[in-house]
Amino acid sequence: MIFFSSSSGQPKEGILKRFLTNATPTGIEADRTLKEIESAFRLKDYAKVIQLFSTLPPSLQLSPEEFFMVAESFYQTGEPEKAIDLAERASSLRRGKELSCSAELLKIKSRLLLGKEKEALKELDELEKGFCAELVGDQIKVLRGLLKKNWEVDVDPNLIKTEVEELYLARFNYLLKKGDLKEAEKIAFNYLNISGEYQKGKNFFFSLAEAYFKKGEIPRAKKFYQLIITEWDVSKESFLSKFRLYQIAYESTKIKELLPPKTIEDLLMYITQIKAKYPSEGIAEEASFLGIRIYYDQRDWERTRKSTKEFLKIYPESSFLTKVYDYYCQASTSLVPAYFLQGKVGELQKIAQEEREIFEKANCGVFYYHLGKEFYRYNLYTLSSYYFLSVQDLPLPGEVLPDYYLKLAFLAEINGEEEVSDILLSYLQKNFSKKTGSEPEYLFLKTKKALAKDLNYGVNLLRETLKTALPVAFKRELIFQALKRAIQAKRFTLAYDLLQNPGYDAGEGDYLWLLSETFSADPKLFERILLESKKKFPKSSAILWLEAYHLERKGELKKTSNLWGNLTQGQNLENRLAQQYEKIRKLTERAQKLVY
Repeated sequence: MIFFSSSSGQPKEGILKRFLTNATPTGIEADRTLKEIESAFRLKDYAKVIQLFSTLPPSLQLSPEEFFMVAESFYQTGEPEKAIDLAERASSLRRGKELSCSAELLKIKSRLLLGKEKEALKELDELEKGFCAELVGDQIKVLRGLLKKNWEVDVDPNLIKTEVEELYLARFNYLLKKGDLKEAEKIAFNYLNISGEYQKGKNFFFSLAEAYFKKGEIPRAKKFYQLIITEWDVSKESFLSKFRLYQIAYESTKIKELLPPKTIEDLLMYITQIKAKYPSEGIAEEASFLGIRIYYDQRDWERTRKSTKEFLKIYPESSFLTKVYDYYCQASTSLVPAYFLQGKVGELQKIAQEEREIFEKANCGVFYYHLGKEFYRYNLYTLSSYYFLSVQDLPLPGEVLPDYYLKLAFLAEINGEEEVSDILLSYLQKNFSKKTGSEPEYLFLKTKKALAKDLNYGVNLLRETLKTALPVAFKRELIFQALKRAIQAKRFTLAYDLLQNPGYDAGEGDYLWLLSETFSADPKLFERILLESKKKFPKSSAILWLEAYHLERKGELKKTSNLWGNLTQGQNLENRLAQQYEKIRKLTERAQKLVY
């Protein structure tokens, strides 16, 4: 029954809609926020009221009382335009009630802050003519006295003092928001002279010091911080002022290493205490960010990472986020080579997996790039490929792009993805040839492609590639490819030169291959190769077999007799062939004796 008017039986205006809105999960959360707003307003924590109000859904229906609380908070914190707008809403919803009168008074005071005295006086006259004269008559008289500089004798002096002090404070906050700090100073001193409340000086002067600090007028800020420490030493404002002076000392020193260690220790101590004592205040966020910067400047990458992750959890909407993500990315990336040297590779892989979401928000592809690069340096190409590909759509700094694409092209090639490699190589040639043209991987790819199409050009590139720091295994691969192409092209002299390259470390099979190809095609070169291969592989029965066969073809039978005899000793294929050949030779000799 609470939703219906007893007289009409119709739903009370706005209440049913408000109830239905609050029945949703979003509405329940909003209702909780409204209760927090009411609590903060009672404690005169106007800044918190505004912060909470900003989190409410725009479509939420507020009550007149709630509109008034927020309007009053905007007025107190120096935002009269917003105060007027919300006070108007509160007044329009409570016409004929005291709340409407209070809201109208708030509008008038807000116009005074804006310097619109004529409009304020006009509205004050209209307010005094209506029913509000009975409900808020004394406040009307105070405001009229302020406007006309002429106080009526029947007004309570305490009420005048209260209203004037409130107006001065709101004016002070308004000037701070505008950045008119000189006028704000005057208001602060006038307020203290009028009120005689010496203890409130620390609040005014700390606000002034903070405004000068954020405006970059550091000398002026320091004067107020020092004043607070001198006059109100045992206070929250004094503690925070000491922190600011340490911060100024730190930030004004270009070479941080010249700062005494004790200064940095004390500053970090202040940061820790501010985070513990005043976690919900803006200065705690600033202190936390400063702590990150200190660890970063000290190149303490582990503490930088830890403090950035804590910051991101506590302040997900901070204005410092971009820089915090940058510190996180740079610290994480800097750990990669250090952890490799310390044998903490598994820890890096854990970071890469578990903190992927943070890396994505930080646009930190460079971490995965460096992780892939370290695995590449240790010739762990499968893991290198995995982390290079983990970059995916994350941006990379322009200076690493040539190397990144080059490494990808190289890895694609050695993994058999020739089409991908060709595409990447073409992209490199078009965009980064000047930066990658002399790199070992680039020359490897270019040489490999060239050898398949133009042997002469490919061999010229090969000679250049062999001078680089390309791993031996890949140099051998290129030499083998060139050797194969040379043999296919019947260019046996070139093939023999390639075979002798010290970077190839030719084996017995390579010599046998070239010997078999030159046996009939180039007998003179065959004999040169045979002579060298006998020295390199004196126990090779296959080479001895070829020698015996070659000598026999030349008719040097006396020399072959001993060779065939030696070759019959053993169980290799060549030995068995020699044994068979020896049997045939002996049968032939017997047949000849019988005939002749």
